[in-house]
Amino acid sequence: MDEKLFEELENNLQQAISASNRNTAAGPIYMVLSPTDIKEIRQSAGMSQSAFATTFQISLDTLKGWEQGKRKPDAAATNFLRVIRAMPNGVATILLNDIGEKREA
Repeated sequence: MDEKLFEELENNLQQAISASNRNTAAGPIYMVLSPTDIKEIRQSAGMSQSAFATTFQISLDTLKGWEQGKRKPDAAATNFLRVIRAMPNGVATILLNDIGEKREA
């Protein structure tokens, strides 16, 4: 495991333990998605990198960077990927409808 990723996970775990011991939030705690997690989200949607990037309006270079571990998604992107994992068809439909509405306006 990447040493920096391990340190980040360990830090997040310590914050979670601290927060649970005090019953108050110790600050934001972010979920970390590994490059493998991101690739699995895309593959579970049954899409190529290009199709996934286009469908979910993510830069193809950014997606490739995430999957190769060269970049890490920020908190908002991580949450977006988690929503995609939970309901890829729903997210795709919403985004497609938004594009259609803008074209009609």
